[in-house]
Amino acid sequence: MAKAKKTNTKATANKAANAATKLVETVAKKAEEAKSKKASAKKAEATTDVKANVVLQYADKDLSYDELVQNAKNVLKYDMNGDPETVKKIDLFVKPEENKVYFVMDGVEGSYDL
Repeated sequence: MAKAKKTNTKATANKAANAATKLVETVAKKAEEAKSKKASAKKAEATTDVKANVVLQYADKDLSYDELVQNAKNVLKYDMNGDPETVKKIDLFVKPEENKVYFVMDGVEGSYDL
């Protein structure tokens, strides 16, 4: 009977060692996958960090994108009593032939002269 217990103990120890080895391999594999995903995310983030400078030149005027957005926010704040700080999405429609900028900020529509 003593031999049977030793054999079972060795078998149990071998199973535990194999399970531990598999666990370490799985954790290492998951860590490598996470590292790869993180690197891919950083790469994608780096490509989206490009800052574009848009300038509208029309009738001896130079209006940058930032100025167009700020003017729309000012109209929302001062003329429409809205809160530009809470705006999540802004759509601008510049119509130089009408000398107007139309905007939609979170569903609120407005316009101003260029």
